[in-house]
Amino acid sequence: MAEIIMPKMGDAMSEGKVVRWYKKPGDAVKKGEPLLEIETDKVNLDLEAESDGTLSELQADEGTVVPVGGVLAYVLGEGEKAAPKSEQPKSEQRAAGGEQEKPEPEQRRATDRKDSVKHSTGEYGEAIEMKGPRVDKTAAAPAPAAAAAQASGEGERRKSSPLARKMARELGVRLEALQGSGPQGRIVAADVKNFQGAPAVGRAEARPTSLTSERIPLSGMRRTIAKRLAESTGPIPHFYLTADYDVTQLLAVRQQLIDIEGVKISLNDFIIRGAALAMQQHPLVNASWGDDFIGQHAEVHIGVAVSTPEGLITPVVRNADTKSVREISEEVRALAEKAKNRKLTPNEYQGSTFTISNLGAWGIEEFTAIINPPNVAILAIGAAEARPVVLDRQIVIRDRMKITMSCDHRVIDGAAGAEYLRTLRQYLEQPLRLVM
Repeated sequence: MAEIIMPKMGDAMSEGKVVRWYKKPGDAVKKGEPLLEIETDKVNLDLEAESDGTLSELQADEGTVVPVGGVLAYVLGEGEKAAPKSEQPKSEQRAAGGEQEKPEPEQRRATDRKDSVKHSTGEYGEAIEMKGPRVDKTAAAPAPAAAAAQASGEGERRKSSPLARKMARELGVRLEALQGSGPQGRIVAADVKNFQGAPAVGRAEARPTSLTSERIPLSGMRRTIAKRLAESTGPIPHFYLTADYDVTQLLAVRQQLIDIEGVKISLNDFIIRGAALAMQQHPLVNASWGDDFIGQHAEVHIGVAVSTPEGLITPVVRNADTKSVREISEEVRALAEKAKNRKLTPNEYQGSTFTISNLGAWGIEEFTAIINPPNVAILAIGAAEARPVVLDRQIVIRDRMKITMSCDHRVIDGAAGAEYLRTLRQYLEQPLRLVM
């Protein structure tokens, strides 16, 4: 009898959610075949069978949150009998929040029975296809949770992504009226967005334009963000340093590089390289706080904050001080695409030694960012904009950009932080240093 357990996909992961089962109890499985999809705090992925056999009774239904190491199911060998379903404490296994109506007392009593079916209709992100084409599940009888969903008229919803369902409700679009373009006809967000001009039967009644009260279930990512921010703002004594840089030459060099090499390079790519190179002169900024020591890092790994529908995630550009601006640009674009589709691997979002958050594209002139532990500093990048300034006692128009550095005062003193920003100024205001 082989166990299928909730894996640990990173140091910060303590639990995961069962999104859907591809097999039902009694189905034959083969080694390497996907059995179920799980959601972690960062990614969605498939768990595969580690041996041939028969899937026993499920230990965790769809929508259930299970701690790392918790048993999800068993794969029985020839002649083995199924193990009884474990009765885990609620603190160890719980149903993720969904949109079901509050049950009546009689329904609650039925739900409390251990043979009840739990089903989640979570609201976040597109599911990730990690293993290529899925196995054909249409020929298999629906699992108990799926049968319950079909009986209540939710069969169509199970063929749509959570984000598509959320958009459909907000736009007043009936999913039944859409033609899915995803795998196996699955309705994705783009199908809802592109749905226009349908007859009245194709749309539900429009929702009121006024705001409504709603309880939004926490995704694994949002839960982790909340935990890490609380760990940062409480124990870490933040202080902030803001510098106003002249990036006129930097913008000119960026445009020349785009024209010469024909590739899209962002201002942030130059900042990443400049921040990484400045670390070589200021090792305390590239450090971590320990209870009994300050750990300086021999390598520079820059975390780049990326916005996703569920919140921020920080893919990591490893050894950023050894890479060219173009190499950084290509890597950041690839990592950002993976992040938005929840396809990052733990090695791609863990292990940063410094972090950069850029809200300039949103028109934010200046802001402060919260340090991402175990880093001891983070840069908050504002928008580059043309402003009148005094240069050689003359008023001229220059492109300026404000950068605010949040520092962990346990490691970085004010003067040390200011020295780092002065070194960064040399790289950003004399950009040939970044491309030579």
